[in-house]
Amino acid sequence: MAHVFHGSLKRLDDPERRRILPARELLEQMGIKQGDTVLDFGAGIGYFSIPALDVVGESGEVIAIDLSKRMLKELKRRAGERPNLVISQANDLGTYTADVILLVTVLHEVDDPKEFLESCFTHLNTGGRIFVIDWQKKETPHGPPMSVRIAKTEVLSMTQHPHREHPIHEYFYFLEFW
Repeated sequence: MAHVFHGSLKRLDDPERRRILPARELLEQMGIKQGDTVLDFGAGIGYFSIPALDVVGESGEVIAIDLSKRMLKELKRRAGERPNLVISQANDLGTYTADVILLVTVLHEVDDPKEFLESCFTHLNTGGRIFVIDWQKKETPHGPPMSVRIAKTEVLSMTQHPHREHPIHEYFYFLEFW
């Protein structure tokens, strides 16, 4: 991975992050519904995975993938026993398929973002969508170093798949691909 978060886990779920990146609100904006399968790549402590469990309901499934044992241990602690939660320690999507793939503040952490993004399309169910939320390539009070951030224009140039942009806090961009 190009850049991996090594800070305090508290920073991943503090009140400021909840204010500027409201997970439940963003999941609803994505149009995720009961029965969907959501794959959260780079799931971390479950910031998006755990609220997604409630959105997809018992008939849906959330697949949380992360490379870090530490993050996944915390995700499991926070989520508790949930029959519709699959936790996988990996640095790829394996054989999973999903209706929605979430790439939230993680694309800058993979070794070859273009190749990885293109590979995500092969893991979508028919009619599936990929959502990329990542840090703007500009100075912000939070986030990874500027040197590892990927500009929105760079992400858009990585694929020829159709896309749309959604509103979000000024520190981020929010792209949907299908």
